[in-house]
Amino acid sequence: MTDRAVTLSVFVAAAALLAFQVWAKPRPGDEDVQAFASDFRDAQFWAGRPAPDFELTLLDGSTFRLADHVGQRVIILNFFATWCGPCRAEMPELERYQQSQGRAVLLLGIDAEEKHTVVEAFVAETRVTFPVGIDGAGDVLRLYDVDSFPTTVVIGADGRVTLYEVGAITNADVALGPAVLPGLTEIREGRGIARDAYLALLASEAGPTAAAPPLMGRGRRIAEAMPCPCGCTDQVIACRCRTATAIKTRLAQGGYDDKTDTEVMEELNREFCMKGM
Repeated sequence: MTDRAVTLSVFVAAAALLAFQVWAKPRPGDEDVQAFASDFRDAQFWAGRPAPDFELTLLDGSTFRLADHVGQRVIILNFFATWCGPCRAEMPELERYQQSQGRAVLLLGIDAEEKHTVVEAFVAETRVTFPVGIDGAGDVLRLYDVDSFPTTVVIGADGRVTLYEVGAITNADVALGPAVLPGLTEIREGRGIARDAYLALLASEAGPTAAAPPLMGRGRRIAEAMPCPCGCTDQVIACRCRTATAIKTRLAQGGYDDKTDTEVMEELNREFCMKGM
């Protein structure tokens, strides 16, 4: 067989193998595509936004408030659940990264509404040393629009979100480094935001473009059932547009006891349809 024939045979075999791999690989389903689109929207929505302030009781009984740390250290929030395989898998890498950064970076684990004993056992098993708290009522999860685990949020020296990442972190230096390093430089140079300035920033950006308050009870039920008037395919609870934010803010205020859920949705549609887009 000539060299040319050998080369052609190798090329044909490689092309056939590639075609088989493409054919055999499972195609993403509609749910996979929708989940990817939702994660992408979350990342786009949160980029550059002021990180909402919150308080959380840690496993050791102490209280963590975001406003007390923003501007002094780069903050990394890692939302996880003990039953989540990818969460468990990424813990050693997050622990390694936290140790490599020292006190300049504060990594806070936030568990999703599980029992204290279960989370304590998980922390002991995974051997993480960074602080961990339990979001027992799910308020912090809702504040940061977390509905997939793990989700990691990086908050820079200016109090704004520099990264919103859904999915496991396998190489923290690559995944987190670009979002963390600028904040470290600002803090070293004394340019981190002061506590009062951060709280003023949150107040100044309140309104139809700010994150909606957490919804519970009837308000959440209505937001989950109501299609967003902006014209997308999401329900109000999941949509990130300004119209959905305004509706969720209105629902959080209550005052609809004399109306059915359907009547409330109709009223909100009349008031907010195509407003604030």
